[in-house]
Amino acid sequence: MNQQMNVQVYGGSIARMEGQAFASLYVGQHVEDESEQNAKGIEIMKVSCDERVYEEMKSDKYPFDATISVRLKKAAGGKMGQHCIGIKPVAPARQAPAKTQ
Repeated sequence: MNQQMNVQVYGGSIARMEGQAFASLYVGQHVEDESEQNAKGIEIMKVSCDERVYEEMKSDKYPFDATISVRLKKAAGGKMGQHCIGIKPVAPARQAPAKTQ
């Protein structure tokens, strides 16, 4: 089962070793409650992704809003992780023209 997440994408990275590609996206969200999360500003998180997702990620400006498709994946120590399998940039909302009087 895939889940959709609305995020801001700050960038990505890829490393190729011995014929394998290891790709990641860096996404962020504004901190809602500073006292609860012991953080301020924007929290940046790393999400592993398919090489194809990294290659498809194109933007003239970073960060950009996007919807990513993620699936659950077993991570180190038997923990649950998320792995991005798709990305779709969200077009910025157009502003209505100013009214003249």
